[in-house]
Amino acid sequence: MDAARLVAQAERAMGSDLRPEEIVAEAWQAYELTEAVVRLLDERATRVAGSGPPGHPEDGYPDEARRSGAGPGTVPSAAGGRRAARLTTVRDPDGTLRALRVLLGEIGLAVVDLIGSAADEQAYWSCVEAMDAVDEAKDRLRELARVDAG
Repeated sequence: MDAARLVAQAERAMGSDLRPEEIVAEAWQAYELTEAVVRLLDERATRVAGSGPPGHPEDGYPDEARRSGAGPGTVPSAAGGRRAARLTTVRDPDGTLRALRVLLGEIGLAVVDLIGSAADEQAYWSCVEAMDAVDEAKDRLRELARVDAG
């Protein structure tokens, strides 16, 4: 499935009335989708130019999530299933990257709200780890933009 359609699904999910754990799940979904899009674009760049942007750790999860055992497998998806697993193409790279930046910003704001109202320590740290994932995804998009501009 095209990346733009997957981002649109995430935007629709975020537009609905989500429970806190679903917002956290959407943060991880967006992180995974960003990583998958970047990998697909890296592969395309490698095939076309013979080299691509700098690589990323094999497992693709933020250091904090690896240490704590958190990540996308620990929370249910609000949209049912992992979007990144359904990614097959990126027809409009620039539009998709812009849409991902907007989506990550929206999710980041929602997670910050959750952090401030977390009911317990476990919920708090789950939100913090989700926020780290969103921030890392934003960093990946900035890194890709720098490589493309250079």
